[in-house]
Amino acid sequence: MTEGTASKVVFSRLKRQKVEGYFDGGRLTSDAGAMLLREVDRRLGLTSALAGCITDPRCVRRIRHDRHRILTQRVFGIGLGYEDLNDHQSLRDEPLFQVLAEQRPDPDRPLASPVTLCRLKNRSF
Repeated sequence: MTEGTASKVVFSRLKRQKVEGYFDGGRLTSDAGAMLLREVDRRLGLTSALAGCITDPRCVRRIRHDRHRILTQRVFGIGLGYEDLNDHQSLRDEPLFQVLAEQRPDPDRPLASPVTLCRLKNRSF
């Protein structure tokens, strides 16, 4: 097996802008295109409108993840091909998903668990 030693790849320029690829980025994601979906959602307000249509019977003092954040996590998960709720066990710690759910990335504040998402899914409205 060949080991790569390049830490940077220089691509052709975009007009006057340099385009470079680095391989020392730490935590990376292959789902970065979801940021475009986030921008569309923010402009159209779809998940906000959906959250406003759903009642939340939970005890306010015990809520850790608000209705909008849970819906956003689930909607973007489905949009990115993560239909299975079990996928969210690892996605809940993913910095990209935290940004998609309008939460500052923080490993100590994971998103909703698959169990929480399942309760929302199975709730009768």
